[in-house]
Amino acid sequence: MSKVQYLHEQAMILSDQAMVARHHGEKEQAIALSYQAFEYESQAAALIPDEKASEPTRSILYCSAASLAYDAKELWEAQQLIVEGLSGYPSPRIKQALKSLYEKINAELQKKVRKLTFKSEYVQRLHC
Repeated sequence: MSKVQYLHEQAMILSDQAMVARHHGEKEQAIALSYQAFEYESQAAALIPDEKASEPTRSILYCSAASLAYDAKELWEAQQLIVEGLSGYPSPRIKQALKSLYEKINAELQKKVRKLTFKSEYVQRLHC
């Protein structure tokens, strides 16, 4: 078994465990397991050369790693993995999946910015 296969299999085992934890309402455990899975999957993706012959494996691994990073609430890392996946030669289906996840992350980040802006304005009003 190659190192890429081993890392990917470990990521999928952890991802399955995260799904079970999420199903049982163990949110923090699910996030922690997703984080571990994202680490394995991103390592696997990084080992694949950025060349046309490496597709679709390369872009699928980056898409999977980005999704796991998103599940782990690691939005910055997820965005970076999406960019890596799109920088290769992804199929139209994988390209669309990566773009959809990117849009989802951006929407979530915008919500966080709005919350921070609201809190900042509230604090400023308290000090006036």
